[in-house]
Parts: sequence; structure tokens; C-alpha cells
Amino acid sequence: MEARIRLQDVSGSVRFIEAAPHLTLAQVLFLESLWPKGAFCAGLGRCGLCAVRFIASVPASSPEDQAVFSEARLARGWRLACRRQALPGMEVELPFDFPPVRMPTPLSAFVREPQGALSLAVDLGTTSVQWRLDDEVGTLAGGQDLNPQLAAGSEVMSRLRFALQHPGNARMLQGVVLRWLEPLARAWPRPVDRICVAGNSVMTALLLGWPLEGLAKAPYSLPHPAGFWTKPAPDWPEVYIPPLIAPFIGADVSAGLAWIHFAQGDALRYPFLLADMGTNGEFLLALKPGECLGASVPLGPALEGIGMSHGSAALPGVWVDFRLAAGGLAPKTLPGEIFSPLQAAPRISGTGYLSLLARLREIGLLDATGRFVPGDNPLARRLGAGLEETAAGKRLALGRGVFFTGRDAEELLKVKAAFNLAFSRLLAEAGLKPDDVQTVYLAGALGEHVRLAALEELGFVPPGMQPRICALGNTSLAGAALLVRSAQARAWIEALAPKIRVLPIGQERDFFTQYVQRLVFTYVA
Repeated sequence: MEARIRLQDVSGSVRFIEAAPHLTLAQVLFLESLWPKGAFCAGLGRCGLCAVRFIASVPASSPEDQAVFSEARLARGWRLACRRQALPGMEVELPFDFPPVRMPTPLSAFVREPQGALSLAVDLGTTSVQWRLDDEVGTLAGGQDLNPQLAAGSEVMSRLRFALQHPGNARMLQGVVLRWLEPLARAWPRPVDRICVAGNSVMTALLLGWPLEGLAKAPYSLPHPAGFWTKPAPDWPEVYIPPLIAPFIGADVSAGLAWIHFAQGDALRYPFLLADMGTNGEFLLALKPGECLGASVPLGPALEGIGMSHGSAALPGVWVDFRLAAGGLAPKTLPGEIFSPLQAAPRISGTGYLSLLARLREIGLLDATGRFVPGDNPLARRLGAGLEETAAGKRLALGRGVFFTGRDAEELLKVKAAFNLAFSRLLAEAGLKPDDVQTVYLAGALGEHVRLAALEELGFVPPGMQPRICALGNTSLAGAALLVRSAQARAWIEALAPKIRVLPIGQERDFFTQYVQRLVFTYVA
């Protein structure tokens, strides 16, 4: 038992897990599937969602602990699991019952009998994983969950650092995803015939156990261009991996492009832009059939809600939008069952934060640089009464224990600057003006719940672009469902992907200057 950690849940049940001093306690708990919800700051010590109570040998409190917990809770042994190594001999109480194993919908719950072969499509995102099960007629079931690797890093570069920092870490990350996928491949009374997994280049490399060094440092390179069938294990169904376009333009984008091409058909008008927005921004500017320019920019995890003061993925119970009402700001909550026992004060999704920013700009409480300013109208003055000064800077009370901070604004300003830079750089390279672009297709985190007007109001896109923005939702998942069944679609994207020219925006000499110029909530050409 000396090499183990003793865990107790609130009902008194006890489990033992292996200690791993090279990992944090939060990482071990999450990778062992003992945490019901991701630590959304992913180890930064800000969100407080990884709170545990030490029963014995209580460690000294850190500054991050002191910022989160009251003196009374600190005295009772409450600490942040993300700030502690997973050391042998720890005795820890979790603030919930051990979570049950979450299984996919049983086949018996379907409203109709399956017809023909079953196929499984998976969008393997850095933050979340979405899936759908299809037969020959249509969709039978679907769902989503957090990526079980999340505690190992909130975006691709931190995930890579974790994978390379210790022997066996990469295999651990591969193993937790395969264990998550296995029930989906095997849970149905009728066997799944084929699977398509579409993910960014890093998630794909981790899944398949490929070398990671080329993705971790410049000059960046792909370990393999993909676009083939494989088997993660001998007894698995065949799995299709769509083509990887560049080190940071992955199979999720190629799948999305294939879906747009075949779903839009004759209605597709060139040039158009596909923007897949998550922790990384991946862009394809389609100039004409068979000719594309690509680019990628690091956005950080803010659009996934990670690292924000009250951030969350877009889960049931989370605020995903805001409108202005007579009494002030009125949040819109995503409906559905709230399955996390850690849900206390409301959380805000990345798109919810964008909507909130746009509303605060609209009423004059934030300037173009994201700083709080005095309001000069009755509504602004009423909301501005909730501004308070703290040691970490100003914050605005939104009610029910929720605050919007100056640092939240800064994080989203970085996202805006990166998006704006990729958009304007691609247009300049192609010799196009904004009015030349027929459609901007939004996918990823921005394509799910975003209020389109907010993107123009905050300067992500040029003035007048909103009517030509089309939010498509999860094009990666839709594309994976297409590619797993259509040989024609696979042949099309496999032929196009190697021809796409990718701009190395992040490695260009004037990148930093161009980026800083766009750190304002107005579009910069």
C-alpha cells in the first residue's frame, strides 16, 4: 500500500490508486476516470474545480489554495489537487461519490430497429469528444464527453509537453482515449462495421502512438499525412483516419471540408473560408474547386471555457449567451441534464463569454482594449455598480457568485487578435478583399452556440460580414460520418489535401507585430 494513494468519497467508500509523483493528483484522478468533470483551468490553479480534502498529513497551503479557499476550509484540509504531486501514502477525500461508469445509449433504447451495417463517427477534440452511431438509414445515437486526456494539458502544446516529459506518458494518453472509445465500438448488440476518428494532428498522433517530436518544436512536421484505414488493436473494427493537412491543420478540418463540399453541392460559392475554432484556430480559404490556402494560429483554451474565471465547456446548465434586458444582463442557459456534482455557481462557455463581451462593449462598460470604463448611460451605470477592485484587478459581479474579470477580457482579446490575423493574412495572400468572400463557415467551438453578431461587434471579422457567416456546428463529426461510409468522399479529400498550401503565420518575421496590432476589439485589415 505504500506506493498507493488512498481515496475516500463522501459516502465513505474507499479505493486505492497507484501513486505517480511525476503527475499531479488532479491528473491521476482524471486519467483514472475518477473525476466527473474536467479541471477547466487544466492545472493553472484558478478555477477551484479540483478541490479535495486531505485526511492525513495535510500539506502546507499554496498561494493558489489561499486564493480559492477560506481560512476555515484550509484548516480542514482542503487543497487544489492540481497543485500537488501524486505522492505515495496520501489519504484524500473527494467531494462527491465515486462516479459511475458512463456508458453509451443502449441499442434497446432506439426508436427504430437498425438497418444494415453500423458505423461510428468520432470527433476527437482537444477538450471534448463527440460521437454518433449511424446505420444505412441515418443516425441512431450520439453523445459527447470531455476528452479524458484533459488534465494532462488544456491545449495541444501543453498536451505534447506532458506526453514527452516522462517515459510512458504518451502511452498513458493513448490508453485513456482507447479505453474511452472501446465501449462505443463494442457496446451494441450488432457489431460496428467501421469507425472514422477525426481529430487535430496532435490528437491523431497520440491516438495512434506516432512520434511526437516533430509536432512539439519548430520546424514543425507531421509524423504521417494519414488518409488511411488502420486498427488500434487487432480485434477492433477498421478505423479511418482522414488526411492531416499540416502539423496544426488536422483530420478534423479535412473531414469538415469534405462535408461542406458534398453537403453544399451546387450551392457552394467560391471563394469561401472554413474556420474551425477550438484551442487552435484552423483555417482553409477555398479559392476555387481544387485550390485552397491554409493557416493555423494558436488561440489558447479560452473558447473552450478553460482558464477563464468561471469557464466551462458548453455543457447543460452552462451560460452560453447573454441578452440585454430591462434589469441588465440576462444569460441563456444550455438545457439538459446537469450531470456534474461539482456544479455550484453557474459557469460560462467560451461563446457565452464572447456574447458577454459584446454586450459590455455595446453598453459602454468596456473599451476597445478590454478595460473597464465608467458607463455614461443608465444601464451601464446600473451594471457598473457591480464593479469591484480586488488584488487581481477589477471584476464585474454578474450575480449568483459569478464574476467577469479583466483577465477574462484579456484572454478573449488574444483569441480575437489571432483570429483576425489569420483572416486578414489569408485574404492578403490571395489578393482578396473581405467583400470577395462569399461565405465564412464556422465550425468547432465557435460553430456550436456563438451569436454571430458578436463576432462582428468584437472585430473578429470585418464590418458587414455577419450576413455571410454560417455557423455549421460540428463539421468534423459530420465529415467523419460521411467519410466512414463514402469512398467517393474519401478519394476526394485524399486527392485535395496534399495540394493545400499552408501559410506559416506563426513563424513569419512580423508575426508578433501583426498580432499586437490586432489586440483591440475592432477588425484590423
